[in-house]
Amino acid sequence: MKIRVKAVIKQSMRCGGFTLIEMLVVIGIIGILSAALMTSFSYMKVNARQAQAQALVSETASALTFYLQSNREWPDELSTRTEMDLSACWVLQKEHLLDVTGGQVYSSTNSSLDRFGLLDPWGRAALRKNPMITSDSVTIEGGTKLSDHRIQYRLDLNMDGYVDQSEGAPMGVKVRAPVIVWSRGPDGKDDADKGGSRYPRDDRLSWNYDQARKESQ
Repeated sequence: MKIRVKAVIKQSMRCGGFTLIEMLVVIGIIGILSAALMTSFSYMKVNARQAQAQALVSETASALTFYLQSNREWPDELSTRTEMDLSACWVLQKEHLLDVTGGQVYSSTNSSLDRFGLLDPWGRAALRKNPMITSDSVTIEGGTKLSDHRIQYRLDLNMDGYVDQSEGAPMGVKVRAPVIVWSRGPDGKDDADKGGSRYPRDDRLSWNYDQARKESQ
């Protein structure tokens, strides 16, 4: 009888908790799963911002194209610029082609995310994180300024149906379009200025790069 009682007690003790090895295994599995989830989350975050940048680039290209179709010429506020700063934004805002300022362009209490112009998702994220920064603040990862994250554009100024290098087209391309628009990506730098391959790496473009390269040859 005593032997049976001891056996039951031993069995109860064995079932009463985890051993050290078992706990270490469980902790290891949780750590692996957490790392996998964090990696997946970071990947999704990058993809989401790239998708937002592409949508913003396409929307801006459409707005500029509609402006030319309606007015038959480029105004000085657009033709003398190469990025979507406040003046360029205001032209499209007045035509109700692109809602980029929320009517706060010239307000002294401006808190709009577009108060420095039309920024890409990386620039807007930095502005949300620190609303007190200026357009020339070096705050973005990689040492770029907030102004480096403005949406870029080039216009067909001579109205020949193409935007080429003479009009500032990057990467040596010649694009059959009245305007080209792009985002410089998370590093705020044109891919053409990075050396090595001229193929776009993280820039978001309004044109088909491969087709434009064929047009250029």
